[in-house]
Amino acid sequence: MAKKPGGNTILLSLPSRLELLGVVDKVADGITELLDFEDVDRDAVAISVIEACTNAIQHGHRTTTEKRVEVTFTIEDDGLSIVIEDQGSGFTPLRAEEQTPPDLLATRGRGIYIMRSMMDEVEFDFSNGTRVLLVKRRSAGGTEGGEAKGNPA
Repeated sequence: MAKKPGGNTILLSLPSRLELLGVVDKVADGITELLDFEDVDRDAVAISVIEACTNAIQHGHRTTTEKRVEVTFTIEDDGLSIVIEDQGSGFTPLRAEEQTPPDLLATRGRGIYIMRSMMDEVEFDFSNGTRVLLVKRRSAGGTEGGEAKGNPA
């Protein structure tokens, strides 16, 4: 699912502590700003990454701070791929076509629906812990060819 780290990869390794989600949010926002994503796409990435990390901490690790959440941001020619990994045992998510819109006022149970609604691709892999792949492609207004703004080719 994830590519090997290279020149376009940013890795974060965080203890399973909810108060560190702001760090992930700032990194996601900084990367999408660098890539000149539209505001709506920047928000979609940040919300989806925070949701996946929250699930890793609360459900995968049951807030065991000794366990780490690994977040890998990979800048692609046409957008951004993010892999969130934990050591949890996983779950069986409903397929997108089976999932109904959640109760928007509920305090839980909206995360996967939100991620699928906001991202271009969402994949789960439970072969070694839990891995979530999130992909967001650039909108037509974003920078072309994988170049960051202010960074000549």
